[in-house]
Amino acid sequence: MKAAPALMVLAAVAPCAPAMAQRAERAAPELFSAGYLAQVLGSLALVVLCLVGVIFLLRRVNRIGQSGGAPLRVLGSASVGTREKVVLLAAGGEQLLLGVAPGSVRTLHVFAEPVVDEAALPRGSQRDFASVLRNANPLSGGR
Repeated sequence: MKAAPALMVLAAVAPCAPAMAQRAERAAPELFSAGYLAQVLGSLALVVLCLVGVIFLLRRVNRIGQSGGAPLRVLGSASVGTREKVVLLAAGGEQLLLGVAPGSVRTLHVFAEPVVDEAALPRGSQRDFASVLRNANPLSGGR
């Protein structure tokens, strides 16, 4: 007697089985179909374009604060320890020698006469990536 309700349910579901199988076949996308690949490549192109746009905007925003005749300019620096540096700055027509360490910046000397001729230094010159990486890498010793 208990098998009769199960058979009734099975008899009611059996006609729906082919329709459910057809729906499952239609729902699964083919990975290498033209439409699917176009959708994936289009999404990738959109992400890359967004990244390029953000990089462009960041460069434009960062360039706003930099000007050729900035009142404060770093003329040179040298590492004197693992985390300590000596920096030569030009500020307000004077040149200052600063000691920079984690958590402190101290004026070491204010020069009465310019030590470095600022006119001889290139304006806005960009350092190459290798030198920036060498200076930022703690294992290279700042060479």
